[in-house]
Amino acid sequence: MGKLIVVACGAGINTSTIAEDSIRERMAKEGFTDVEVKRILMADIEGYLTRTDLVMIVSMMKIFRTFDVPVIQGMPFLIGSQTEKDVLLDKIVDVVKKV
Repeated sequence: MGKLIVVACGAGINTSTIAEDSIRERMAKEGFTDVEVKRILMADIEGYLTRTDLVMIVSMMKIFRTFDVPVIQGMPFLIGSQTEKDVLLDKIVDVVKKV
């Protein structure tokens, strides 16, 4: 079964695209062929919460609720140093490996 990572932001276009591309590149580098990375609007998150392949939400904005899957703050993709981005990608890889 595949694994789904959703990258959610308020507008679903610019900020999430940067994170989506970085995550996809890292998944390929790690050899994860069964991981789909999809950018979405935070307003559409409900439609993904019941999916059995959802393993993580990378949020490009502050969210004030809890979910049954890990939520990772993705702002370092936009404003972080390269080291911070690498640490964030390592964290995402760790979650994917555990699922």
